[in-house]
Formats: sequence, C-alpha cells, structure tokens
Amino acid sequence: MKKLNVFIISQEEPFYIPKVIRYLAQHQNDKFQIVGATRLQPHRKNKTMKDWLLERTQIYTYWELFITTCFFVYCKVWYKLLSKFGVYNPYSVKSVYYKHKINEVLTNDINSAEYLEQLKKLEIDVILSISPPQLFGKALLELPKLACLNAHGTLLPRHRGVFGSWWMLYQGDQEIGTTIHTMVDKLDAGEIVWQKEIPMPTKATQYTIAYYTKKIMAEGLVETLNSRELKTLSSPYTESYHRAPSKQEGKDFHKRGLRVVTFANAKLTLSKSF
Repeated sequence: MKKLNVFIISQEEPFYIPKVIRYLAQHQNDKFQIVGATRLQPHRKNKTMKDWLLERTQIYTYWELFITTCFFVYCKVWYKLLSKFGVYNPYSVKSVYYKHKINEVLTNDINSAEYLEQLKKLEIDVILSISPPQLFGKALLELPKLACLNAHGTLLPRHRGVFGSWWMLYQGDQEIGTTIHTMVDKLDAGEIVWQKEIPMPTKATQYTIAYYTKKIMAEGLVETLNSRELKTLSSPYTESYHRAPSKQEGKDFHKRGLRVVTFANAKLTLSKSF
C-alpha cells in the first residue's frame, strides 16, 4: 500500500509546535511520510508583531510577561547562540525540519498561486494544519487528494476560534483535549475525525493546558494518519466561539486566582519533547 504523502503548514513557535512536528517526524512509517512543510511567522497576515504583543498585554500580568520573556530568551536567544557552535536547537521549527530532512517550502502567503503550484508537484494526500496564522483559501482546501486536516487544541465545537487554552480556564472547564477535523471554509468547522479528552490538570495554567493539548494532538495526528480512514465522529460538547480576550476579561481571569504562566511551567514548556 502506498504511503500517504503528508504536508505540514504551521508557524515558527518555540514552545510546543517543535515538539508536535518532531513527534510526527519520528513516527513516520509505512503508512505515511512527510514530503514537505511550511512555517509562517506567528502573527496573523496583515498584522505585525506589535499587534501580537498588544493582544497578550490584555491578558498577561507584567510578571507573566517577564516569565514568558525569560522562556523566549532561553529558546530564541541562548540556543541561537549555541547553534553557532553546532548545537542543535530543539526549540526551532526550522531546526526540526532540517534535522529530519523535511523539505521546507517558503512563502508569506499560503494562498498565492506560486505557492499552490509548488505544492501540486508534491502529489499531497493530506495537508496538516497545526496552528497556522493564515486562513486556508478554497484552492488550498481542495489541493490534497484526501483532505486538509486541522488539529485544534480544544474539544470542538466548544471553544472555536482563538486562545482556546485560555478560555478553557476562564470558563471553568472540567476537561481539556484536542480535536482533529476536516477543513472547510468556516473556521474550526468540518467533520470531526478524531477527538480525545483528559481531566483538567491540577493547578493548571494556560501554558500547562497548551502542553497537554499539543501532546494529545501529536498522538492523535499519528493515529489518524496510521488509520488512513476519516470516519466522522459526533461530539458531545456545546458549540461556542471566541475571539481574543478583552482587557477586562484578563483582569477577571487573574482576580479568580487563575494564571497564564508560572516559572513552574518551565519543566513542561521547555522540555525538548513530550
């Protein structure tokens, strides 16, 4: 049986996505192979890094911003310096691609005609969407032979949209999880083909939830690709949709004793693999 040709579209993020892609690369087998990948900048198209940072000042305390900055410096600055001496950077999506010999297809616009022409040459069966900051257009959705699959770190249709791990805490969810679904024009819609939940971790932060949902995501993607079948599942969860939290919601979040990140999260966030 022919291997599925899999293509990944994601973003350059240091904490969790490198772990997901490393897991996928390490679990390639006679069922699927990764034939290429694209990494985008973390801010959404037509928005700058300044916009990305301003969104986070709405929900982070100054202390949490300091912790996050320390994490970023460790991953992005310290390991970038070490890489000049030949040390592998486990916190770089680009480095993961390079180490596992995954061909990188560069673009600033995943819906451009030039980019789509490059992808057509790869005879892609499945495109995996792993937290990309750009929306898929119709031509890209129709490009793979089998499907475009999105891995979403909530229990859809609950918490469609953005900042899912934050909203799970804010709304007092008792369980967390990940959903894999086929992609259509509507955001986080399509048919659910894989879903798994676990109890909310004790003393969870947004970063704790992000770690565990990404771990479940990596395992679910491998299971789905190995099965080679996309059977539609029903979800017991009630639909909701969220945009970025407001400044007032950020204040309410902390008044309840909830936290985005603590230094204790370094053990999971800065781990090199799941």
